[in-house]
Amino acid sequence: MIWIARIAAFLVGLFSLVAGAATLISPVEMGELLGIGALSDIGRNALRADIGAFFLASAIASTVALFGGRPQWILGAAVLYGLAAAGRILGVIVDGAPEGVLLPIVVEITMLVLSLFAARKLARG
Repeated sequence: MIWIARIAAFLVGLFSLVAGAATLISPVEMGELLGIGALSDIGRNALRADIGAFFLASAIASTVALFGGRPQWILGAAVLYGLAAAGRILGVIVDGAPEGVLLPIVVEITMLVLSLFAARKLARG
């Protein structure tokens, strides 16, 4: 079971790293993928900084949990993805369901579940 937990932590970290790197390299394209437009230079900067930080913090937390012997760190990724999913679900409740909202919710909940599973199993060693 520990190998499945390691794979789960690795997948969370890999997804987060790829999304974070894509945001740093191409913030406008990543923003468009997420349905967020960069209306100005400061908007492009905000996408790079804020969205990039979200994903890269999750990648770092997963990496430290997996390779640094601190399994509780992946709970940071769980909190980020859980809050993102909660925010999207709240948005659906308050504003209705925009086209394409289901996929990010599924991804965020998947990352949340993988993170929680990894934290629990890696802590047991």
